[in-house]
Amino acid sequence: MSRLKLSALTPGRAVVEVALALATSAAGALVYREFFASPGYLLTLGSACLVGGVTAVPNRRAWTTPLLAVAGLALVVVFGVFHGAGSEVLDGVRGSWNRLLAVVVPADPWGELLVVPTLVMWAVAFTSVALALRTRTVLAPLAPSLAGFLFAVFVVGNQAGGHAIATIMFLAAALALIAVRTQRPTATGTVLTERRSSRSAGALGVAGLMVCAAALFGVVGGQLLPLAYGEHRFDLRDLLAPPVTTTDTLTPLARLKSQLNDDPARELFTVRLDVDAYTQVDRIRTAALDVFDGATWTSDDTYRVAGSHLTADAALTRGRQVRAHIELKDLAGPYLPVIGWPSQLEATGGNRGLLGFDPDSGVLISTASKLRGLSYDVTAEIGVRDEGLVRATATPGHSRSLPDGLPEPVRAMATNRAGLTGYESLVDLENRFRELATNPDAPPGHSYAAIARLLSAPDANGGYAEQHAAAFAVVARSMGFPARVAVGYRLRNHQGGAFHVSTNNAHAWPEVHFAGYGWVAFEPTNTDNMPLPHQQAEAPEVVQPQPAPPTTAPTAESRRAEAVDGQGFGWDDIRDSTVPVALAAVLPVLLLCGFVVIAKALRRRRRRQHGDPAARVLGAWQEQMDRLVERGITPPVSLTFHEVARHVRGVLGDAATVVEASAELATTAIYAPDCVDESDATEAWRLVTRLRPLLHRRRVSAARLRAAVDPRPLWTVWSAARQRRQAGERLEVGRYR
Repeated sequence: MSRLKLSALTPGRAVVEVALALATSAAGALVYREFFASPGYLLTLGSACLVGGVTAVPNRRAWTTPLLAVAGLALVVVFGVFHGAGSEVLDGVRGSWNRLLAVVVPADPWGELLVVPTLVMWAVAFTSVALALRTRTVLAPLAPSLAGFLFAVFVVGNQAGGHAIATIMFLAAALALIAVRTQRPTATGTVLTERRSSRSAGALGVAGLMVCAAALFGVVGGQLLPLAYGEHRFDLRDLLAPPVTTTDTLTPLARLKSQLNDDPARELFTVRLDVDAYTQVDRIRTAALDVFDGATWTSDDTYRVAGSHLTADAALTRGRQVRAHIELKDLAGPYLPVIGWPSQLEATGGNRGLLGFDPDSGVLISTASKLRGLSYDVTAEIGVRDEGLVRATATPGHSRSLPDGLPEPVRAMATNRAGLTGYESLVDLENRFRELATNPDAPPGHSYAAIARLLSAPDANGGYAEQHAAAFAVVARSMGFPARVAVGYRLRNHQGGAFHVSTNNAHAWPEVHFAGYGWVAFEPTNTDNMPLPHQQAEAPEVVQPQPAPPTTAPTAESRRAEAVDGQGFGWDDIRDSTVPVALAAVLPVLLLCGFVVIAKALRRRRRRQHGDPAARVLGAWQEQMDRLVERGITPPVSLTFHEVARHVRGVLGDAATVVEASAELATTAIYAPDCVDESDATEAWRLVTRLRPLLHRRRVSAARLRAAVDPRPLWTVWSAARQRRQAGERLEVGRYR
């Protein structure tokens, strides 16, 4: 790649190219718009982009550019990412990549999540500006910008949206940069002729129209095609083990009986709701079970570290917002109470590394060994049962299969629904279950056998919420509905402006997912003897919810103490799970480097073993030119062998003696090949061996390793053809003058 000094560009053209290179680099920052919960991250990434680009401009001394770049990066990381908390930099940088793949999206712009995007943005801007100012290759500055853009796309993963704004900005800036660089003056200062200028302008115009058409098609198609919704996109998170796996080996549904039998009942937590929500909410969920093996209902949730913003249920569009303040007392973990589908969360002491959330089920957990005293404010969406629900369709994406061995009573219960819509058939099923006998003393269990006993002889056996909820979900699934079993508590005891939830409020119910309404709860258990919240003697409308205790951000010391105590997620626990992803990212690079090394070795062997001595001499000369290209020296192809040697002497000094001797042999091989014998070929390759130590003084060094994997010599033939074509064009310019 030929070099072009900064002085070869006019100041105005240099400023334009730098600005456009920064614009293409900054486009990648807009991709994170769907990843971070607030736009505050743009200031940090924008600063990294600006610092990286500006520090790449100075070129007076070789050591000033990297020194300024590293100093600028350090300032951005310490003050822009960690806000001056230098003690957190090392841990944040070490684990940032893992944490990016382990958080709930949209994520809070925590410092440990911003480190990797900041480093990438800085490196992209620095490299792009450096290539724009110091190379002639038109597309060179776009390579790092495109790499940064693709990196952001992979990090964001399968989030909704087609990144239209970021794509338009990248394509517009890239096309403008290409247009500016194609109109550069040549290194000798000559100007293209009018004939060539018109030809280039026409080609550029056609290319511009093609790029605009492709951009328009990509942007419009990205908004219309199903892939734009992110449902089937590749996501690196799918390759990782869950950052948190609960150690709860007993299904929460099996604990229902023991809680109801507690005497006296234990108070588990309190719930304070918005005033308007007292008559809207009658239950609170802790767990959602969506896997049934014929014996037990369990879940296969994958929990990510929760920030203050949680992933919303995209199907829940017809709901209302409810706010609640929950304070835990004697509740055993790991499941935490939530209402509806939580969308925002603020825990006492901050959320960082303490709580986990499954974006597919809406379940919230904590891995703390003790939950007493934990309080949090949660904002949730609850579905509204309006007239549109009758016409709503079940969401196929949440469907689950049933194991073999479906009991005959289940098949019988699932029939006779002709003429009813989906929701109406479920309401009819709900009413039929409520007619079954309720027996709190029935033995626990919700297997196929227990469900068959409940449905085949309801008056003799009966059941309670565990069996009714499980049986309803099984029957609903056999009818084709995406159903699951929710475990939680009924809100009944309202005192002092709050619901005091105890063990005798434990309950279970089925939920079915409808488009537009999310998970809709059904009540197959006859709970007429359980008064609803608005039937309490105390009037809730005069009670104002008490404000939540002020939350304070945890310090670095408190987070370290939590890790020692075994509380929180412990970021280190998820580091091992990213090893496969890291290997997957490094493996292509290693394979590419191996391909380059092998390809150059095969070509060197072919040149050295040629049958003609003159051809072997010329092969040795080409091998020396490859070594010079690896060293960063690319003489123009229009030079003769001796002119190349003089050019190399001007760069390497006395090391060019070897090249001069090879030039003499190569000249003889071209003009008098019959005079070249085996000794000349042997001497030519001996000179090749002598050249390598002169180019790289140390036998083991980063420069020698970089030269070994440098792919540029593999396309020297293409580069030489291009330079000959340019030389012919310059000759044509001289003729027209």
